[in-house]
Amino acid sequence: MTLEMLAIISLVLAAIPCGLFLLNLAFYRRIGLGDSSRKVGEPISILIPARNEELNIRATLESVLANRDVNFEVIVLDDGSTDGTAAIVREFARRDERVRLERAPQLPAGWCGKQHACHVLAQHARHPMLVFVDADVRLAPDALQRMSGFLQRSDAALASGVPRQELGTLSERLLIPLIHFVLLGYLPMFMMRWTRRAAFSAGCGQLFIIRADAYHATGGHAGIRATLHDGVKLPRLFRRAGFKTDLFDATDIANCRMYQTNGETWRGLGKNATEGLAAPGVILPMTLFLLGGQVLPFVWLAAAFWIGMPGLWIALAACACALLPRLVAVQKFSQTLMSAWLHPLGILALLAIQWFALGKSLLGKPSEWKGRAYPVGMMKPTAAATRTLTGVLFAGFLSMTALAGNDTNKICRSFELRDQFDAVHRVAFPRTNVIVLTIADKQGNAQIDGWLAPLKEQGAGRVEILGIAAVDGVPKMLRDGVRKKFAHTRKHPVMLDWEGNVTAQFQPRKNLANLYVLDRSGRIAARFSGPVNPEALRELVRAIGEAQEPQPES
Repeated sequence: MTLEMLAIISLVLAAIPCGLFLLNLAFYRRIGLGDSSRKVGEPISILIPARNEELNIRATLESVLANRDVNFEVIVLDDGSTDGTAAIVREFARRDERVRLERAPQLPAGWCGKQHACHVLAQHARHPMLVFVDADVRLAPDALQRMSGFLQRSDAALASGVPRQELGTLSERLLIPLIHFVLLGYLPMFMMRWTRRAAFSAGCGQLFIIRADAYHATGGHAGIRATLHDGVKLPRLFRRAGFKTDLFDATDIANCRMYQTNGETWRGLGKNATEGLAAPGVILPMTLFLLGGQVLPFVWLAAAFWIGMPGLWIALAACACALLPRLVAVQKFSQTLMSAWLHPLGILALLAIQWFALGKSLLGKPSEWKGRAYPVGMMKPTAAATRTLTGVLFAGFLSMTALAGNDTNKICRSFELRDQFDAVHRVAFPRTNVIVLTIADKQGNAQIDGWLAPLKEQGAGRVEILGIAAVDGVPKMLRDGVRKKFAHTRKHPVMLDWEGNVTAQFQPRKNLANLYVLDRSGRIAARFSGPVNPEALRELVRAIGEAQEPQPES
């Protein structure tokens, strides 16, 4: 492969995120100033988790209390602070009855500190709208009203925005502006708006506005209790439960200084990297995309003497595609010009953090943040010592699709579908019995009987077996024929999901049989995909037995 051909590949890898970034600007917009002209009726609970935040909490509370034309309460949870955080909040509470201080109970095993704090805060909230704000975020005086109006108009259950990021150290200037670049350059926001698939979810953990009823229906932060990456995982939880989520540009309604030192920036971005870009199935392709499209164009430009005049023009075009989103972001998101010109160095620093975080995880070293250590969950240290980094990445890349479907503990929505005999089936939770739910498309349908026949023979106690046919790709003119074919070939009822809205919340794998064990509350206790095998069948029976046991309250 010639250098000129490599330069063309770099141009393609730079042009794709550049084009997507510019397209996304039509969808990722500031909340209009006109939204604050009308009073929003629903009261809001402002929920602030705080652990050793005495340097930030005063300014944050002052900014929240300055909001106008909104009925709200402010609840700050002191999460084991050893500084003056609680005393500052008590001072505010004495002056303003809208402010309350609550203390976090002891952190239970298996919980991340922030997720537990947010979970506890939500239990104390009194109002139908919840706003989760990090203790280092400052809100504009009309922020609450504008966010509330946006949530109502968008018909979303959850919305989030990235505040304007204040930058100090060199590492902040190199790395923090990449939040917008990665978000807008690699997430197709038109798909986020037009579908509720979890793959298109995104958010910023610094600022969420959520409908309280939807929050409690999904389980909220309890459903992502072990994660350090609520910005990604909470919107994904909502979408898997069938709720709509949305994004807005929060540049003019909130600002935040995430970190104070170079070391904090490195540790802060690395603490949850293995749940994002540094995940085994993601880091290798993302490294290739980012290096190929954001760094190599500048290498080809420097090597213009060797690649010739055509290669020079290709390299210039690739460099322009790499820099254009960053230069646009300088104006749109109040970023620094220096960070834009140092874009390739920022990409290299970002990748260094991702690979360092993955290597640390493979060695079994825990993530540390706010004085707490969180154990590595992706691989046992003893196993990590026997595998090379390349082997793990390769295996993760090949199994990325399978891993993405192996999600449990999601609470499913109640649903209603008609079967092939035109009878209506309503599946609502909570219910008396555990459910084994099968979902398959045309290709996966042949594998269903292999699971159900031995399951019925072995018996699994009091369990309901329900089936859904994923027929959302069938044109309307052919649906009656498909229904009649099901009625002729399947004597037991099979629910037909013509629109795909029900199956979407389960994220079934295509061309395979999918089985879900749902406990009485609607929680996915286990899931299986593909043809049956003896070991998987034993696991299915075991999962049914565990789901039938009474579950302790969280």
